[in-house]
Amino acid sequence: MALAREILTPQEVAEYLQITSDTVYRYIREGKLVASKLGRHYRIPKENIELFLRATSTAGGAQMRAFSSREVAEWLEEDQIDEGTRSVGEKLIAGLQNKP
Repeated sequence: MALAREILTPQEVAEYLQITSDTVYRYIREGKLVASKLGRHYRIPKENIELFLRATSTAGGAQMRAFSSREVAEWLEEDQIDEGTRSVGEKLIAGLQNKP
């Protein structure tokens, strides 16, 4: 039985999304696509790709659920994440809140 790949390389993500790997790396640097850096290499869970696609969807009827700043702060505190991860999360949330 073949295992479905749940974690992809940037090159595999590029093939999956039909974009260049340079674009994938740019999305990672800009915080638009969340990836884990293992040594000098990035790995991206498929779940993060699906979240990225939903966050950048142009569907007018699809609405992201709104969370208060207090709820977000509580979740970040509960998760006790490091500052780098917190920064990426806050950028993603701010980007989603600023979408028309």
